[in-house]
Amino acid sequence: MSPLLLLCLPTAHAGGESTFRLESASSAWLAYDQTTPFAVDEEGTLGGQGEHLKLRTIAGLVLSNDELSITAKLGGIAGQIAGEPWELEGIPDERLRDRRSLHMLTPRELKVAAKLPIGELQMGLMTSHWGLGLLANDGETAPLFGLPEFGDRVIRARFTTKPNASSPLHLTAAYDRVVQDELVSEPRTQWATQAILSALWVDGNDRFGVYGVSRDQDELMTGRSTHAGVLDVFAETELEISEGTSLTLAAEGAAISGKTNRTTTTESPRRLHIKSAGAVGVVSLAAYDKRLEFGFNSGYASGDKDSADDQLNDFTFDRSYGVGMVLFDEVMGAIDARTHTLVSNPENVGQPPDGVDSIVNEGAVKRAAFIQPNIKLKPMKWVELKAGLLFAAATAPVAHPYYTARNGGTPTNHLNQVTDGYDLGREFNWSVSLLPMDSVRLSAQGGHAALSDNLGGNDTPRVDRMLFVLQVQ
Repeated sequence: MSPLLLLCLPTAHAGGESTFRLESASSAWLAYDQTTPFAVDEEGTLGGQGEHLKLRTIAGLVLSNDELSITAKLGGIAGQIAGEPWELEGIPDERLRDRRSLHMLTPRELKVAAKLPIGELQMGLMTSHWGLGLLANDGETAPLFGLPEFGDRVIRARFTTKPNASSPLHLTAAYDRVVQDELVSEPRTQWATQAILSALWVDGNDRFGVYGVSRDQDELMTGRSTHAGVLDVFAETELEISEGTSLTLAAEGAAISGKTNRTTTTESPRRLHIKSAGAVGVVSLAAYDKRLEFGFNSGYASGDKDSADDQLNDFTFDRSYGVGMVLFDEVMGAIDARTHTLVSNPENVGQPPDGVDSIVNEGAVKRAAFIQPNIKLKPMKWVELKAGLLFAAATAPVAHPYYTARNGGTPTNHLNQVTDGYDLGREFNWSVSLLPMDSVRLSAQGGHAALSDNLGGNDTPRVDRMLFVLQVQ
C-alpha cells in the first residue's frame, strides 16, 4: 500500500464515528458457447469454435465506513473449462481459447479510497471506465448481446474534487500505470503510463464530461515507443415524455493524436503519425415503465485508407464495448488472430513486420461503422425478450495485410480474393432471459451473421453462434 495512503487512513477515520461495514462484491457467469466454423485464410484454416463451457468469476470484499473504503477483488478473466478448443493455436489472445484454463486468482482490484475535506483520494489496482466505454471500459456491464468480458486494469492514483459541496461538477486528476487494455497484453515488457484530467457534470439524469489523456508506452523488448494524446467527450440524458414513457440519449466521441514507431511502413520507416477518431451514439425510447424499449445504437471508427503512408488512422474501440456477438466478436476476431500467425511466420514474410503483436484485437470494432436497431420487451417481471439487427461496413478498403501485400497492394481479403466496396455484412441477434430473482439471470442467445462477399461470399454465406448463460450478480 502507498505510504501516502497509510498517512491518510488514521486522519480520515478521526473525523467520524461511523463503524466499518464489510460487504461482498462478486459476480459470475457460466456459458455454453458454440460458433459454426468458417475459413480464415486461403488454405481453409477454420475459425469458430465447437461446443465448450467457459467461466468468469469476480469475487471480492469491500470494507468501508463514511470516510474510508478498502476493496479487494480477484478474477475477471474468462477461462475455458471444458469442450473443444479453438483450432487457431499460438495466438496472443487473453481468452486462451486454444486451451483449458482458469483465471480465478487473477488480481482485479486492490484499492483504498479516502474521503478528505477537499475531495476523494483513491489509490491502488483498479478497473478503468469512462462514459459509454468507448475507450476505457471495466468490462462489468453486460452488452446488449453476448457476454461481459475483459476490463481495463490500471495501478492508479486519483484525486477528485468539487468546487463546493453542492456543485454537480466533479474534477479529477489521475496517473496510471497500465496493467491490461487493448494496447498492453504483457505489462512486464510493455511499460505504459498515462496522465488523466477530466471534468464530469452530474445533475439528476443528465451527465456531461470531458476526458483528456496523455499516454506514453515503451515496448521494452523491441525498443519501440508510442506517445499519444486523447480527447474524449461524453453526454447522456433521460427525458420524461409522459407518465411511463421516457427517451434516453447518449453519445461519446474521441480523437487520438500522436506518434509511434511500434509499427511502421515502407514509406515511413522511422515513425507514424497517429490521427484517428471514433464515436458511438445510443437512442432508446422506453414505454410502459420500461417494459417496452425501442433502441438505436450506432458507431464509427476511422480507417486507414493508405497503409503505406506516414499516418496511422485506424481507430479501435475498447474490446469490452460489445457490438453484436458474431460479426466482430467471432468472425473479425478470428481473422485477426490468423493474420497474426501468417505475418509472424518467417516462411511467409521472412522478417515479421513491426507491431505484429498489435494485430490481434479480440473482436473489438476497428476501422468500421455500424448501426444496430433493437427492441426489448418485458411481458412479465421475470421474462425479458430482446432482438436486434446489425449492419456493418468498413471505413477503409477491406484489405488483409498478408494477402494484399502479396498481391502488390490490390485490396484482397483473408481468402485471397479481391474485395469490392466496404460492406462487411449483416447480423440478427436475439435473446430470451428468465430472471427468477434479482441476482440471477438465465438466458439463451443467438447470433446469425450473413457475411458480405468481402468476408465470405459463397464460401461462407452465414456464421451462427449460440449461447446459454447463467449469470449471478
